[in-house]
Amino acid sequence: MPTDIFIAGLGALSVIAVVIFAMTSAKDSDDDPWQDG
Repeated sequence: MPTDIFIAGLGALSVIAVVIFAMTSAKDSDDDPWQDG
């Protein structure tokens, strides 16, 4: 079973999730309902 492909897929999903989170947090930095404080 090629685990390298699985690890590469997880890495790609992690990068995409971080990019989306950064974009949304930068877009809604004034009023972010997910953060308290």
